[in-house]
Amino acid sequence: MNNDNWDDFRYMLAVDRYGSLNAAAEALGVTHATVLRRVVAFEQRSGCAIFRKSPSGYSALPEARTILSAMENVEDAVLSVERAIVGANRSPVGHVRITSTDSLCQMVLPQILNEISKEYPGLELTLLSSNSHRDLSRLTADIAVRPSIKLEDGLVGERSGTLSFGVYDDGSPNRKWMRLDGALSRSLPAKWLAENVNTEQTTNGADSFLVLQQMAASGAGKTFLPEFIGDADPRLHRSPGMNPQIEVPLWVATLEEIAQTPRFAVVQRALVERIAKALAN
Repeated sequence: MNNDNWDDFRYMLAVDRYGSLNAAAEALGVTHATVLRRVVAFEQRSGCAIFRKSPSGYSALPEARTILSAMENVEDAVLSVERAIVGANRSPVGHVRITSTDSLCQMVLPQILNEISKEYPGLELTLLSSNSHRDLSRLTADIAVRPSIKLEDGLVGERSGTLSFGVYDDGSPNRKWMRLDGALSRSLPAKWLAENVNTEQTTNGADSFLVLQQMAASGAGKTFLPEFIGDADPRLHRSPGMNPQIEVPLWVATLEEIAQTPRFAVVQRALVERIAKALAN
């Protein structure tokens, strides 16, 4: 299998996973036109149609599922080799990609990464901000800093503290609850809302605690926020009579296969120590 074949497989699998050319292009870091060109070229070269196009997006044809399944097997094998290569690199210098939520990326991690860079000048650090979990097994990032009840299978890590939540508003009475949408809909605060608040008591929402912070400060409603966000904003007040105790462990994790790679181990240990101190202040 040459490199062009494997690259084709990446494009085809991305379209299959995300269901549209735009979403696949965003995931691959290329343009919509590039994805379309690669899909058309592959189908013409192989003489086999893979996708059905509809107003809702792209879906795999039933007869193409065997082909896509074989592509997934190749992808798994290639990624396994790549992870083994990364794990075998014993150099304490190099590139390390850290993924976390937008809130932590903007308010907690920048200063910490600056401190790590000064202490270990041979490291090149990249901070990837996203409220949707990146799949570390696909090597889209090296270390994840995430609030979660427990680690996913295949990940190893340490708790770097606890993310505590409070309810905040602009101080006006009788504010409705703002929804937690998108990736936030799977959070513990969202679960509490679903179990304790009627839909008639809810109003607009967002998929980012930083956006919800600004909406609450503008008077749009009351919302759950991590305490390190809500307590630091002088425009916000703790909502009276609202004190559900919601705390989520905050993990610094990486893939088991690469956990002992020196540069990842150094950054992971530094993150655990510094995040714990930052959240305690």
